[in-house]
Amino acid sequence: MRPLGSSFFAVVVAAGVGERMNAALPKQYLPLLGKPVLAHTLEAFERFEPVAEVTVVIHPLHERLFKREILERYHFRKVRQYVFGGTTRQDSVYEGVKVYRDHPEDFVLIHDGVRPLVGEEVLWRCVEGLRKHEAVCVAIPSVDTLKLSLDGQTVQKTLDRRTVWRAQTPQAFRVGLILQAFEQARKEGFQGTDDASLVERLGVPVYLVLGSEENLKITTPQDFLLAEEMLRFRVRWSHTG
Repeated sequence: MRPLGSSFFAVVVAAGVGERMNAALPKQYLPLLGKPVLAHTLEAFERFEPVAEVTVVIHPLHERLFKREILERYHFRKVRQYVFGGTTRQDSVYEGVKVYRDHPEDFVLIHDGVRPLVGEEVLWRCVEGLRKHEAVCVAIPSVDTLKLSLDGQTVQKTLDRRTVWRAQTPQAFRVGLILQAFEQARKEGFQGTDDASLVERLGVPVYLVLGSEENLKITTPQDFLLAEEMLRFRVRWSHTG
């Protein structure tokens, strides 16, 4: 069991340019019921007591926007610093995690800035997972029948959906481990589709913790509309509860 004195940090990745939204603003700064998507995301960590500090990774072209729309408007006490991202998401996450290089035995939760509806119960599952393991990944079981196609045109086989999970964030790790994984990947020129895949390459087990269908990543205008409806439901539920 992990010592109770371990510290938990968060890196929120918000360095994307949001090309698929067809909007003037990057999607993390678009208003979601009157508040920027990124502000909703940061509020989740602001409320979550175990996380001591948050580092936000932003695009260098968005610095003034971030300061004006996020820092100056909301005064998040846990957002102690922000850093500029790199050319890929993997590079951007690495820049954020490097902030905690002097805390190799503590833990970092890496989360997409455009997953604004991450619930406290999901964050608690991450932290509890880290009490026992040094690498955990939030995920949900697939409810769809999944097909494997190597050429994008024909089906090679049908996968057993009971063995397939859809990865979400946060993905959380001992700081020293995830830094080692990033640096090994950089040395070998490997680009993973998520952070956990870099740890998997080291032969270290990554343990699954249950996510939520509400913890969606806003990628398209349709995702945005769905997030609005979910958030409206939460607001109504909190007022009636």
